[in-house]
Amino acid sequence: MVSYALKQAPEVILEVPGRDSRKQRQQALDQLIDKVNEDETLRVKLADGAGHDDLIVVTEQVPVPASDADGTVEEVKTLVQAIVSYGFMRVKLEQDRHEAKSVLKDLEAIFDPAAELTEEHLSDLKKKSKLLISYAEVKASFNDVRTNAEQSQLKLKQILELERNAQF
Repeated sequence: MVSYALKQAPEVILEVPGRDSRKQRQQALDQLIDKVNEDETLRVKLADGAGHDDLIVVTEQVPVPASDADGTVEEVKTLVQAIVSYGFMRVKLEQDRHEAKSVLKDLEAIFDPAAELTEEHLSDLKKKSKLLISYAEVKASFNDVRTNAEQSQLKLKQILELERNAQF
């Protein structure tokens, strides 16, 4: 499941099955049309329209439970899920970083006076530059997810330490 927010209306969340792709973005825009038809305020906010580039992937953050005393199984599951989610995001960020570096090199060729530029080449670069934007969005939310995972890890250690002490 992938969730999208809109640049013009971040309170609107659109969810579609699958991973972020052009097809999923189109499905989200189809959902948006239904919402716009039902909501006059949203229609006004989106008077200039919305497209694939106006959708921002929303990274799910698993909240850290607040209780200090009770180490329930559900709480442990939630904490582990937050840590694993961080791990997946870290891997995705690393993959995107490698792809973004190659796109950045291609963009730098624009400034090379010896490089021959064509409309086709620039059009291709424009498509590839969307990857840089996606990378920037994931990177921007990465620190929050990491902080959440670190807090989850500390809480999990506390719960497991309490369990160990209770056995003795």
